[in-house]
Amino acid sequence: MIGAQRILVYRLGSLGDTCVALPALRIVRQAYPEARVTLFTNLPVSEKTAPAVALLEGMGLVDDYLAYPVGVRDIWALARLFWRLRRRRFQVAVNLTAWRGEFALRRDARLFRLCGIRRRLGFKEEEARALRFDAAGQAEHEAKRLLRRVAELGQADLADQRWYNLDLTTEELQRAGIELNKGGINGDYLAFSLGTKVSTNDWEQQNWRQLIRVLGGAYPRLGCVFVGAAGEAERVRDCLEDWPGPKLNLCGQTSPRGSATTLAAARVFVGHDSGPMHLAAAVGTPCVAIFSARNPPGQWFPLGQGHEVLYHKVSCALCGLDECLVEQKRCIRGVTVDEVVAAVMRQLERSEERSASDRRNRQQILPENVR
Repeated sequence: MIGAQRILVYRLGSLGDTCVALPALRIVRQAYPEARVTLFTNLPVSEKTAPAVALLEGMGLVDDYLAYPVGVRDIWALARLFWRLRRRRFQVAVNLTAWRGEFALRRDARLFRLCGIRRRLGFKEEEARALRFDAAGQAEHEAKRLLRRVAELGQADLADQRWYNLDLTTEELQRAGIELNKGGINGDYLAFSLGTKVSTNDWEQQNWRQLIRVLGGAYPRLGCVFVGAAGEAERVRDCLEDWPGPKLNLCGQTSPRGSATTLAAARVFVGHDSGPMHLAAAVGTPCVAIFSARNPPGQWFPLGQGHEVLYHKVSCALCGLDECLVEQKRCIRGVTVDEVVAAVMRQLERSEERSASDRRNRQQILPENVR
């Protein structure tokens, strides 16, 4: 469409936020195939979060990155940021940030205008406003909301996984197989992640340990693999004591793309509303996703078909709280171990019908005798 341009894409967040932005990023790259695309994004704020670069590296959607200092109020730091943006002489700015109100929207639009960026997409209120809901109260997916921001550049079909896949290479897939084999996983396995950025989304240790105990008793020949941040490794070790078959704790041991390749060959993924859940969806692995009700139903559910989401509507739903101090997390605590076990069993029954692309991933990761 247009070449030799400099495009600035404004998207804050961590691993899951980056996953759901992939369709919109692909629309931008499709519209500007020869342009230099810079992602204007925040650095991770904790060891539980991964930067966008860790996921996007090598995909060809983004050429470089500018760090956004979230929460900085130092006037000189902000002035340096302004001049960094202005010196780059971007021609187009694309707003893919979360909805933070009209004031923030106008402020950001003004900043990019002062930086000399003439074309600004996604800054009109009708493009950027908060989520839309259907008659049943289901929210539009965050990925769909972001696509509204870039609608004038093109459309994406979210039923087609190619819009949000991770373009895993043969080398990445084969490397995952080698690491799994070294860890004693050389057959079918379930994948788990118990990490989450906010305590409201945590299903809690006693539930995870009981889940592993029950599933291990029901499927003693399956392997069990956990992915996540280094800070989750001790919790995972506690859970894995009850798994009778092959088991592997990869928390803190793999990059986001490394975790994605591990998830690509799993029969089923089980986890919270988290970055690993979005990775699993992006590689086509059927998910059992355990959600609190802090966000609207549908907004952050795993992309794609065939997932099972356990979401209990309660009177205090949509609180948006990072920590639940009054209601004792009754939304996510209401999800029982029996519910999760039943969902995993259903997914295992269906997993033989996975798509051709998913089978290809398994063929490159798992030994020939268990493909």
